[in-house]
Amino acid sequence: MLSLAQMLGNVSQAHVQSPDDWAQSVTDVLRDAAIYHQAKNGFYRAQCDALGVDPAAINDIGDLQELPLLPVSMFKRPDAQVLLTCSLADVETETRSSGTHGIQSVARRNSETMTRALVGLIGTYREFFNLSGGAGLFLNPTDSEASEMGLLKDFNILNSVFDHHAYLVDDQAFDAREAMEHLRRWKGHMTRHIVGPPFLINRLLRFLEQEKVNVRLDPYSMIITLGGWKRHTAEAIPEEGFRDRCHDLLGVRPANVRDMYGMIESNMLAVECHLHRKHVPPWCYISIRDPGQVGKELPSGDTGTIAILDALNTSYPGFLLTDDVGNVESGTCGCGRTGQVINFRRRGQGSGLGNCPVSIERYLDSRNSAADEAPALVKV
Repeated sequence: MLSLAQMLGNVSQAHVQSPDDWAQSVTDVLRDAAIYHQAKNGFYRAQCDALGVDPAAINDIGDLQELPLLPVSMFKRPDAQVLLTCSLADVETETRSSGTHGIQSVARRNSETMTRALVGLIGTYREFFNLSGGAGLFLNPTDSEASEMGLLKDFNILNSVFDHHAYLVDDQAFDAREAMEHLRRWKGHMTRHIVGPPFLINRLLRFLEQEKVNVRLDPYSMIITLGGWKRHTAEAIPEEGFRDRCHDLLGVRPANVRDMYGMIESNMLAVECHLHRKHVPPWCYISIRDPGQVGKELPSGDTGTIAILDALNTSYPGFLLTDDVGNVESGTCGCGRTGQVINFRRRGQGSGLGNCPVSIERYLDSRNSAADEAPALVKV
């Protein structure tokens, strides 16, 4: 079995544990994380108490479904700081969602969480993409132009492995001719890669098609996507069709067109292998819940609401009930990696706050009541 430090120190090894070792390793690191948050986070402790859950009693992977979950809708609230295990003074970054449904989520992370997440992310990129050098054409804004947008940071960390890069997007638009100029300039000098959300890459493909521009990237070029189609669902095409278009119009092998799945509230980023199966990091566990009874975990392969359990987070409990719908499989992938593979199906309509056993209002009221009673107790 591997500790969290061992997983982060050797991501490749962590992805090829035996199924039994993987199950015990992920159980151990998530139990330790839950014990930590129960001890240091009053709000999460209230959830555990309401459900009668003792994280120290988690022994095997089947017990993980007992851990209380925080609905991601809570991160949209102005009083979401109550979710924090760390103090506000220890918060290093605040990242925001795109606000596709109107209200942005805000996720606060402390230094320890950021360090763990960055180490895990770089190790994951190295494991799945095997990138070293080359040039990256980023169809997304720079950090300085959108510094709070969380998933952009996941993209921009890829800069650590490229020799050269260019950012072309401003206000979700870019000049396709400028993109072509960068690709031509790098030709013959370095392997060229394209990174961005699929709807912007598809716009580049449409430009090539309409202008009848013939482009062939390099034998080991990759196209890496994250973030889905957002508000551009009318432009969405099936994943296989998208990969075929990348091959036909850019000459990139379908096996090198890779998608990723994640959200700003979690450090979990599931990355596709060459078989286009999204692998859950070994320090995370995906639990699929019955939408009508979110306390019930569905069997492997069944479709339901996605819950993410993440051991990296020390800033707030990383045990989240998402609005997304999908299923999960466990075992050994054809690529040789073990653990879980997640199949994202669609975005949900929002889970509401009723799924949390103790609401923020009730928790804050109980704290205020305790504070009001304290002076009388002191006088006695």
